[in-house]
Amino acid sequence: MPIVVGHRGAPLRRTENTIPSLLLAAQLGAEAVEFDVRGSADGHPILLHDRTLQRFWNDPRTPGEASLAELRALRTEEDGERIPTLAEVAAAVPLRLVVDNKNPELVPVVAAELRAAGALERSCFIGEPEVLTVVREHQPEAEIVLSWVGPDLPPATLLDTVRPQALNLRWDSLTKESVKRAADLGLRMWTYCIDEADEAARALAWGIDGIISNDLPAVTPVLAGVGH
Repeated sequence: MPIVVGHRGAPLRRTENTIPSLLLAAQLGAEAVEFDVRGSADGHPILLHDRTLQRFWNDPRTPGEASLAELRALRTEEDGERIPTLAEVAAAVPLRLVVDNKNPELVPVVAAELRAAGALERSCFIGEPEVLTVVREHQPEAEIVLSWVGPDLPPATLLDTVRPQALNLRWDSLTKESVKRAADLGLRMWTYCIDEADEAARALAWGIDGIISNDLPAVTPVLAGVGH
């Protein structure tokens, strides 16, 4: 069975990239949670996907224009959730952590905070080449999942530089042949995002190793071998 990863937690039910969302993903069957990391103005890693704080936090600034204290004071209108720090997440969420760091300058700080929380060994790093190249330089033993838009695989020069253990191809650009080519290179294949039962069944048949989902209840029954 592939590893099932909650995309930013359980975003259809709780505000994405918050601790309640990440913990709910575990209750809904996720074995790991993927989340996004950006930095505050004073250099603290916090969870946020977007470049600005507008969508959930009704603040036009980027996180890099706000101090950690200012970020912690923000609340969502719907459920009163707040932006967590990476350290808080590492302490509160017992699952495997799939870290999508958006800022290469944060790589050493992210690793240090995960290590301090005793969470580095259960963490892997996913995302774009420019950040993952720095992760590989800073952490030679890190587990890396390189995101890419298929169906072609990343060029050999990039694979040699990043040395990922797995690729993460967008589901709508992934093919069965892409999975086979990756396997021939000794690479596992993850995909994002699968939110329908029939898509989960197809991914299972293709031998996908990791499935990232926004809608865990829709896919976990199939991946557990029931409902099809």
